[in-house]
Amino acid sequence: MATTIKSRFPLLILLGIIFLASVCVTYASYDEGSEPRVPGQRERGRQEGEKAEKHRGEWIPSYEKEEDEESRVPGQRERGRQEGEKAEKRHEELKPSYEDEEEKQKYQYHREKEVQPGREKWEKSEDEEQVEEEWRGSQRHEDPDERARLRYRKKITKSYEEDDTEERSSRNPFLFRSNKFLTLFKNENGHIRRLQRFDERSDLFENLQNYRLVEYRAKPHTMFLPQHIDADLILVVLNGKAILTVLSPNERNSYNLECGDTIKLPAGTTSYLVNHDDEEDLRVVDLVIPVNRPGKFEAFDLAENKNQYLRGFSKNILEASLNTKYEIIEKVLLGGQETNAIVKVSREQIAELRKLAKSSSKKSLLSEFEPFNLRSHNPKYSNKFGKLFEIAPQKKYPQLQDLDVSIKCVEINEGALMLPHYNSRAIVVLLVNEGRGNLELVGFKNEQQEREDKKERNNGVQRYEARLSPGDVVIIPAGHPVAISASSNLNLLGFGINAENNQRNFLTGSDDN
Repeated sequence: MATTIKSRFPLLILLGIIFLASVCVTYASYDEGSEPRVPGQRERGRQEGEKAEKHRGEWIPSYEKEEDEESRVPGQRERGRQEGEKAEKRHEELKPSYEDEEEKQKYQYHREKEVQPGREKWEKSEDEEQVEEEWRGSQRHEDPDERARLRYRKKITKSYEEDDTEERSSRNPFLFRSNKFLTLFKNENGHIRRLQRFDERSDLFENLQNYRLVEYRAKPHTMFLPQHIDADLILVVLNGKAILTVLSPNERNSYNLECGDTIKLPAGTTSYLVNHDDEEDLRVVDLVIPVNRPGKFEAFDLAENKNQYLRGFSKNILEASLNTKYEIIEKVLLGGQETNAIVKVSREQIAELRKLAKSSSKKSLLSEFEPFNLRSHNPKYSNKFGKLFEIAPQKKYPQLQDLDVSIKCVEINEGALMLPHYNSRAIVVLLVNEGRGNLELVGFKNEQQEREDKKERNNGVQRYEARLSPGDVVIIPAGHPVAISASSNLNLLGFGINAENNQRNFLTGSDDN
């Protein structure tokens, strides 16, 4: 046993030496592999030190996040610094002034009062918070654009309240406001105005293409100079008193006219009108039916533009017709100064005209030129709420029968209602003479569209409303139900077109209500 151990002892020593050698080699390899890494760390440390000197006071990221943060943080910091400087500068420049404080209060008040369509009124607490937030934001209320929007909102609100009636009328093709009259002549003595063509508003009024409405107004002691028109006229006195002189080929007739008097003047009839009242203005309306061109007519004034009638003829015709040398004709007849359509007249001239004037006739049968009064006969409907006078185109009124036109005067007392009704044939041109009220007319949707849009129309029933004021005109087509209420005593004048055999049908109540 001892011999065996002794024989193996050198082998054990050899193994120990090998083990120690391997340990030494491993330790040396470790030192050799770790030694080169130290200079890299020192280099990076040196670079970080230089960066620290350049950016004193800045936060230096940790070693693990160094590569990601080095390029990103300095840019963010710089942008933050620039934004901070801009915010401070803007804050100093945009400090609210005393005027801005007043505007803020007004803005807050209007926002509390504002109601958006389809929404309930905003709660006060929520509104106050929102107003304060918007006011404090320098990019909101202090922005000139925002302040301009606030002023625009106030302007639009005010404009909407003032123009509400006009906007409604623009959506109502049946209503013609008084401002739709075009002034043809005006001076200190009065004016002449013509309503726009009916067929320009809607193709529904195509049958009214050849009917026009003209209004005359004259102050006391004035005269409309003689003229004739290439159109048939139905003249109605709305207010005041007048003397109408009609010149025919063989005679001259003068008539005293008062409120409600009506007369037909055939096309080409020369006439002149005098307001002989001392205080009241004269108002007259004509239904004009042109004979040459549909919807167009001309007035030929005898005294206008240096007697334009005679000046239109040649020298030879004038000399042969008047049996006088042209030099005398030019001096006496053509040398006058240009005159106005409405002039002042003296009391003496009016007195001479009154001597020859006749009053409107109350006879059962009238001649073609004699005037008649709408109120001279019993009203067709009458009760404590109002009256309706009407003259239909019948034999005893040849003036109206020839033109197939009826005339009516409607008086509705304050608070009363003319029940819903419609006309079977007549198209009514209704003029508001006095008072105010409301009108409701039932028609079809989109009736103001042009003829080519008919296929796309919605044929559903629609109610058209109108607030009536003096001078307004309403067109009531045949078959369209209508109702009228009076907010004050209301006086209406109506012309019925195609009125022969017309029937008025009430939808509610009875004929005497």
